[in-house]
Amino acid sequence: MSTEIGRQKSGVQNKPYYGYSWVILIVLILAYFVDVFMRYNIPTVIPTLMKTYNWDASTVGWVDSSYLWAYAIMQIPWGYMSEKWLGARWTITIGTGLIAFASILFAFNVQNLGLGILSRVLIGAGAAAIWVPANPMLARWFAPSHRGLQTGLLGIGGTLGTFIGGAFMPILVTSVAFAGLSNIQSGFLISAIPGLIMIILVPLLVKNRPEQIGLPSLDKMESADIESKSEPDLDEPSFGYIMLHSKYPYIIAIVYAGFLGTMYFVFTWFAAYLGTTYHINVKSAGLLWAISATIPGLISQPLSGWISDKIGHKKAASLALLLTAIFSSVFIIFASVGNKIPLAVTMAGMVIFALFVNMWVLIWPFTTMMFPTKAGGSIGGVMNTAAQLVGAAAPVVSGYIIKGTNSYTGVFVLGTACALIGFTASLFLKEHRVV
Repeated sequence: MSTEIGRQKSGVQNKPYYGYSWVILIVLILAYFVDVFMRYNIPTVIPTLMKTYNWDASTVGWVDSSYLWAYAIMQIPWGYMSEKWLGARWTITIGTGLIAFASILFAFNVQNLGLGILSRVLIGAGAAAIWVPANPMLARWFAPSHRGLQTGLLGIGGTLGTFIGGAFMPILVTSVAFAGLSNIQSGFLISAIPGLIMIILVPLLVKNRPEQIGLPSLDKMESADIESKSEPDLDEPSFGYIMLHSKYPYIIAIVYAGFLGTMYFVFTWFAAYLGTTYHINVKSAGLLWAISATIPGLISQPLSGWISDKIGHKKAASLALLLTAIFSSVFIIFASVGNKIPLAVTMAGMVIFALFVNMWVLIWPFTTMMFPTKAGGSIGGVMNTAAQLVGAAAPVVSGYIIKGTNSYTGVFVLGTACALIGFTASLFLKEHRVV
């Protein structure tokens, strides 16, 4: 009865979201676009960087993965600070600001290996402040019944960032030059613009909680506990307690690492693989990579999120990982055979693989279903740290494998192994609170 009175007072019907929920989601989609755009603005220009600066595959691996190491390490600190002190609004603003600053630094110092790596470290540290704080915040703006769809839509920002970074960076670093800068410097300088825009949009439009505009939080709507969410749940277990007394943060981290490990092993070198195997120029290889690796995700991420809300999140996640492993293994065969496999078949294989590997968004709803929302940021940070460490190792390990074997077969083997391990761990996930 008291809950119903609270709803009547606030004028809120039993809805799974508010009108302003979509405003916040759109802004965060754009913020996440910046994050992933900066992550994937290097892989498709690897041949250009190697030729211009005489870098070998292992050197490029270190430059690319320096972003990922910082991104992984900063997940837990940003997630904790977001929930404890800063709030997601200012955490994301600070992160995008750091991305923009470091992007400019990288543009002017890309030819200096040491400063280039430092710049990528700072970009990765800033990018870590976006996805992890966004999820528990959105959990308060969307009810659990729409958690899969909400996360799938958020993932679209990253998919678009991957596409733009992959398809347009080869054009920017070979065709644009101004202010006495080289083509490469000019291209990377332009890539800083989206981050500068988001420094304005995020603090202007984002609200940490619905309570800030007089609405109750929706993170426990199904349990008829809306009114009680106007105050923090002080009796819920803390992040530290969860990490010490539950195995599930570690299980969910392994599951997520299955997705990301496979993605980084396959995606990072696919454009270079096309160039080496089929003798395609860097622009064409980058465009083919971007289209085949990202367009499927624009479909599969929101669709799989919606489906998971209907059939169950665990079932959807496990099936996605199993199919990811199957289609990743196809590239082992392709790499072994070489250009005897028609280019059209290779590209079709990438499209199908990308449909399923991009379903990594299915894992994030578990951070606020299995654990209290107030711990969702920190738990998500743990999960993302483990997964990103695997992802950060992928370009480096791959670089040494390619350098030592002159083959991409071993890279695809490791990608498949990651997916199989993640699938096995996914069988232990739960769709309810575990602490």
